[in-house]
Amino acid sequence: MARKLSDITRDLVLATNEYEIFNDDDLQAKIDELVAERSKKEDGIYFFYQDIDAEITLFNKQMEKAKRYINFLKRQQENLKQYTIDMYANTGELPKHSALNPIKVSESSGSVEIINEKLISGEYYKEKITTVLDKKKILADLKAGKEVLGARLKKKQYVRGIK
Repeated sequence: MARKLSDITRDLVLATNEYEIFNDDDLQAKIDELVAERSKKEDGIYFFYQDIDAEITLFNKQMEKAKRYINFLKRQQENLKQYTIDMYANTGELPKHSALNPIKVSESSGSVEIINEKLISGEYYKEKITTVLDKKKILADLKAGKEVLGARLKKKQYVRGIK
């Protein structure tokens, strides 16, 4: 039965730790065997990664197609609403009212439509002030060795060779 790369690595770490304590030839042979087994598995990481990436691309395309279809269906719903409003405006009648068709046309309480913003009096304006952290400046200062209270330089490892 094929073992997972993580299981092989775990066994290798344990065997290496035991070897450091006991310095046994059998343990060295086991380590060599585990290294060879891990090497065979590691050789396929890049190609396995590429397979997963291709699958992600495929599903992203399917999701985009589904989103477009959902938008199409929403437009169809809006078209049905507009048809009902237009029909009522032209004929004064609604489709037959029933439990399966509880449609009514109502008028909203109103909303603001700005025709020319320049003509609107200053009393209708409000001031909006926002303050945001300048993370780029903090990063530059931290990299330059400056201490910034409440922040620290965070470094993490990443894999090169695969996107």
